[in-house]
Amino acid sequence: MEEALVALLLNAAGVTALVSTRIYWGRKPQADPARPYVVLQRVGGSRDYHSQGPSGYVASRVQLDVYGDTYTSTKQATRAAVTALSGHRGGIFQGIFIDSERDLPAADAGEVTNFFRTSVDIIVHHKN
Repeated sequence: MEEALVALLLNAAGVTALVSTRIYWGRKPQADPARPYVVLQRVGGSRDYHSQGPSGYVASRVQLDVYGDTYTSTKQATRAAVTALSGHRGGIFQGIFIDSERDLPAADAGEVTNFFRTSVDIIVHHKN
């Protein structure tokens, strides 16, 4: 699912026009200072079963965080990602749905940054 989700974002011209290939799982490499960028994390999910065992279906909750130098650039990249993912079906994806969106501080407690961050929760229904 992880590789297919990145490929879906990289195949969306609106996304790559804003973030190029700066889409990462877990965290961004420190060596890449360019912004905006996207960080993805699988923050939950459940596997489906039937009477004969696993069905091969998974519902994953993925958090998509966009970081940028300005509020506008952050929101533009977020909107492009949401447009690329919302309602998508095909390949291993049985459906991708936007669950929630929020603006958050770009830093953890105690850190100081001048970045902006928008976080989107996505429910991804996919084959295992």
